Amino acid sequence: MMKDFACLAIVSCLTVVLKGEQEVCSCSATSFPRRAILCDGGYKGHLQGVATDGTCLYWSFTVDLVKTDLEGRLLTAIEVPNHHGDLCVKDGVVYVAVNLGKFNFENEGISEVRAYSASDMKPVGRWPLPMCGHGAGGMTCVGDRFFVVGGLPATHECNHIYEFMSDFTFVKRHELQTGFTLMGIQTAAFEDGRFIFGIYGCVGDPCGSLECPRDLTGFVRRLGPGCAGILKLNGEYWTGGTCRGENGLLGGFIEQMPGYPTSQSVFEPHWTGKGGLRIFFEDMDVSGWKDSGYCLEANGYRPLCNLGSELDVYFPKGLLGCSKAVLPAVGVGGNHAYSVLDLVRAVRRVAETDEAFALHVPGTPDKVKCDQELMYALNVVKAEANRLGVEVVDTLPRAGGKKATGAIPERNRVGLPR
Repeated sequence: MMKDFACLAIVSCLTVVLKGEQEVCSCSATSFPRRAILCDGGYKGHLQGVATDGTCLYWSFTVDLVKTDLEGRLLTAIEVPNHHGDLCVKDGVVYVAVNLGKFNFENEGISEVRAYSASDMKPVGRWPLPMCGHGAGGMTCVGDRFFVVGGLPATHECNHIYEFMSDFTFVKRHELQTGFTLMGIQTAAFEDGRFIFGIYGCVGDPCGSLECPRDLTGFVRRLGPGCAGILKLNGEYWTGGTCRGENGLLGGFIEQMPGYPTSQSVFEPHWTGKGGLRIFFEDMDVSGWKDSGYCLEANGYRPLCNLGSELDVYFPKGLLGCSKAVLPAVGVGGNHAYSVLDLVRAVRRVAETDEAFALHVPGTPDKVKCDQELMYALNVVKAEANRLGVEVVDTLPRAGGKKATGAIPERNRVGLPR
């Protein structure tokens, strides 16, 4: 299943690019000829990570664990509970970071590590990780220690790496002051005396990797692949990606990455601080907005518009037939319209592009104070705007405000910048 790909022009994370006989998804910021190994079969979940013991490859497809030879030919596949994340192999055992709860919320993850025999993929162990409250999503091993990574709430600026002994006795929580990264850290590897963590990306925060020293005292953030698996095979670095599999399902691949990760550009965000945020208080009954047809997914990250993947949490084009994404901006703290992440990302995009962002809120300022979740969301948005130098203007309720019913009036929609 080894294949040479001629100069892949990689676009963005989980974007399909047609090359030759295969449709390949990846998240690299570079273009050069390289080899890829495709995993046999089709699976219901996208690729979370890939590991090797030098003789076989082990793939985690969220709800399936797959063992192949080094050419990607299928040896064993088993179904597993959702959500099995990134994995590692040590002494004939495959260890997988698992979350049976919610990701990216405070203390709502049900995190654990599950172990499987590398020979036949049968379960051989299971350890709860209650300290990983944001949801365990990836792991690696260094000597007799394991390191687990995972989700990140929308308002957090610090990623956590949890260190364990070989029996999963908790040792320490390391903190990386990375700033916000979408859904935290997805994958983990330790090669050549350093950690490499893969992260998702979206507008304003592209996908890439975090390169850290052994003591986890700092990091370099780089652009490129890594969010679906990082491994070293035959002396070369490879990164994973999701592609079209058999029978209309999803598949996976790894591609060779010469010079990785130092060949990837360093990420340097540029905030201009010239954008504007205007908050409109509409003095309307919140219950009237429940017919808007929008609801947050369980991970709290995206509206129920089903346009693009879960990674496309920001500005899906074509929504409601508009060239710019248009979403209702009410019910910020509940199950409708924006999540806190949507708002934080919008403010960051405003700071990056000098554009204006209008946020419409039901009720008067006095009424809003009684809604703790809504106040929390507004405070987060204002704090982020102030941090980035974005001007914030509060606008009092308009005269004659009426209860909203049915479709959202045009004046109460908000156009987000592209």
